[in-house]
Amino acid sequence: MSGGQAVEPFMEPFGDRPVPLTAEQEALIGLSKDEIDTPALLLDLDMFERNATKISTFLREHNLDWRPHSKAHKSPQIARRQMQLGAIGPICAKPSEAQVMVDWGIPRVLIANEQGRRSKYDRIAALNRRAEVITCADSPAHVEMASAAGVAAGIDIPLLVSLDVGMDRTGAMPGRPALELARQIVRTPGVSFQGVMGYEGHLLTVWPLEEKHRQTHEAMNRMVETARLIESDGIPVRIVSGGGSGSYMTSGLVKGMTEIQAGGACFMDRFYGDECHMDGDFEYAVTVVSTITSRPIPERAIMDAGFKTMSSGESGNPRPIDLPGASLVYLSAEHGNIALEPEAQGLRIGDRVEWILGYSDTTTFLHDHFVGIRNGRVTAVIPILARGRLT
Repeated sequence: MSGGQAVEPFMEPFGDRPVPLTAEQEALIGLSKDEIDTPALLLDLDMFERNATKISTFLREHNLDWRPHSKAHKSPQIARRQMQLGAIGPICAKPSEAQVMVDWGIPRVLIANEQGRRSKYDRIAALNRRAEVITCADSPAHVEMASAAGVAAGIDIPLLVSLDVGMDRTGAMPGRPALELARQIVRTPGVSFQGVMGYEGHLLTVWPLEEKHRQTHEAMNRMVETARLIESDGIPVRIVSGGGSGSYMTSGLVKGMTEIQAGGACFMDRFYGDECHMDGDFEYAVTVVSTITSRPIPERAIMDAGFKTMSSGESGNPRPIDLPGASLVYLSAEHGNIALEPEAQGLRIGDRVEWILGYSDTTTFLHDHFVGIRNGRVTAVIPILARGRLT
């Protein structure tokens, strides 16, 4: 990145602001992959870009906007790179995460969660002075709090009506209840109605694909039909938003959708690969590299990565790369216990083992940064700037 080389896209300054790195992070730039101290969270930047381009291209071909969720990365740098590859802006879960994005120049954010306190809407109103920050409502109480905050700030907070399309989590009921909520937003000062959103997360693992298509269309058509009902009442619907990485290939085919929220497949993990049947369609761009620290018996190895480094559980255990006969038994705080079949028992203290994650969302937030790799060398360090932003 010197001597006439092009600047790594992930390290481009935000306007006049350089990417904020500590001296320790700066020292990683230029190291070979094998020189990185462990445990470390790695991001293969070429794989990430190919994954992102695949999603973006599919959605563009179907005349849909791409608004990827940032829960797996919490990074303005990654959000900006996704925008360079076709996204219209990221989704965040919390106002504090959205603030990080806006502070670093991201112009368009959707906070895809309802808020339970007026103070949250005050913060969202303030952010709307600097960017478009949309949030959602599934109750008149949300509209009332957002209205009070918007009026106080002299801002119209843009709102989506959140719908329950079958996940049994949040969301107003499709049809008349959603229409009544849209009407309330339209007649209330300090807020503006933008559209509807719904998440079919309960369908991500449905298989075979034909059945996923059927159930996804059934779920998302409830939202599309609700949008048409609202429009028939004379209320414009600008946004019909939904979909995830495990269902974008089906929800993206539902006529009437305007945007898809798939983001996790840019990184990939065993949940998407195994449970959502996406293995072979996307590359495992994010991994953890560890070092073997103990070999107590031939059948066991211990590594320096435990549950403070990566997660295991319902979404699947991490899986070693290029190490046949090895499998993770369990993670403790700072250790990983690995079972070794005879073909893997040549593993020695000091050897490195790289792992495909069980679930990226519950691993990446444990780290301060991604170590970005191209062609076996560190070309970027990407701070996870919204790590710990929970409010």
